[in-house]
Amino acid sequence: MSDLEQDQLLERFIALARTDDGLRDEIKSALNQDEVISIAERHGFAVDSLAILRKWSQHTDFSKPTWMGWFDE
Repeated sequence: MSDLEQDQLLERFIALARTDDGLRDEIKSALNQDEVISIAERHGFAVDSLAILRKWSQHTDFSKPTWMGWFDE
């Protein structure tokens, strides 16, 4: 899968998490990216660590936990 496809897949996973409170809470409670990848896989999204790293590098508000940067909270 190309980087673009991985990035799009991650964006779809994040979009789902924004509409699913349980999934969002599960992501927020993850201790590391491996747990987030496992959560994504359980929901049918084969996201790799590089896609998460690319998304993480776009996150600029480091005063909050990084996963929170995916959400409007």
